[in-house]
Amino acid sequence: MRLSIFPLVLLVCITTAASQASPAQTSWKPLPLRDPVQDKNFYLLSLLKTDPKALRSLAASRELAQVAAERQHALSLSKTDCKGEAACTVKTLLWTDEEIRAVSSVLEELAQSDAALRDLTEQDIRPSGAYILFDKRPTPELLADAWEVCARGINNILSVYGQDTAPRYPLIDSPSVSLKSADFQKLIESLASEAPADFAASGAFFEPSLKTSIQLLALNHRDEAGRFEPMEAGVNQTAVKALASTLWEDFSYTVIVVPGAGSVDPNVALSPAGHRRCALAAEAYWAHKAPFLLVSGGFVHPSQTRFSEAIEMRKALVEEFHIPESAILVDPHARHTTTNLRNAAREIYRYNIPQNKPALVISDAHQTAYIASNEFAERCLRELGYVPYRILSQPSDTALAFMPRIESLQQDPMDPLDP
Repeated sequence: MRLSIFPLVLLVCITTAASQASPAQTSWKPLPLRDPVQDKNFYLLSLLKTDPKALRSLAASRELAQVAAERQHALSLSKTDCKGEAACTVKTLLWTDEEIRAVSSVLEELAQSDAALRDLTEQDIRPSGAYILFDKRPTPELLADAWEVCARGINNILSVYGQDTAPRYPLIDSPSVSLKSADFQKLIESLASEAPADFAASGAFFEPSLKTSIQLLALNHRDEAGRFEPMEAGVNQTAVKALASTLWEDFSYTVIVVPGAGSVDPNVALSPAGHRRCALAAEAYWAHKAPFLLVSGGFVHPSQTRFSEAIEMRKALVEEFHIPESAILVDPHARHTTTNLRNAAREIYRYNIPQNKPALVISDAHQTAYIASNEFAERCLRELGYVPYRILSQPSDTALAFMPRIESLQQDPMDPLDP
């Protein structure tokens, strides 16, 4: 049975595509990850820290030196003002709106006259796609916009894991370490005392806040974003090698995307719903619909589970459905249906899978109906800022044909466990 797609969903996708047109003919390679959690959340800051010329340019700015000095002073005062309360100390590491705007203005001015920052922006930041939503903007504005994304992402991590602010999804993203615990108190005390030396050693005005945010994620065992990275050298190595010899014209679709379904039982590796989705996807694979499966799902349900949905689905596909490992791409990071689609699109672009041929998402009828709905498109716009797919058709009640959207490459540190 062939089902029709709701017209408004198509309208939303087409309208969004027109307003956020993607740049042409760019090769989007996987990001070089030295520190995966930091790089995937704050690619701009990682680049600034490791580029000597750019760092010298930042260090030579009197305005940035003043911003850093004022923040260092506030942090030093917190040792007495906060009376040993670590959450109070964390507050001094937050970036105010005024500070964020001030730094943005300085970066815009520097990028207009400084070759090192211009080169970094044009040779590394723009081609990375990490800030693709700003790709149409001039170099100075792109640099400033990327900084604002990073600053607000740092604030989000500090607020959630350092001040007990509720995350967007409290049931799966909340801290695992109490703010009253000795470990938390000790970490913040140590970071605050090390801040002057960290700033002096790195020369980066943002270093104390960045370091604290990354350390807070680590303290709470929230390193999900970095697990299995770099995937091209691990879980995806065999499949990525197979991509080069694939005869794409022999198939109707490029990949079959299989969203995960978490278990409510911490001792169950693969839920019945996840197993059912694997069976449906295997059937489509053996029907020669696409040369690859792309399983998507991270360490989600229950919170802090030891099982990644995608990894467990791959095991089932290989062991029970006899799919070769070389035909399975893995996204072990997605935490929501929105990011199942977004991360699938990311892999399509990063691994140079044809973008002029549709992909297929296969799931149970309930989830495919949800993905095809206006409600889901609106959720994507609300949470991601764009729709990461364009639905073409619904071949059955368990399948949707879609095209990936380039906006999916945009980093989102407001969701630091899968940015």
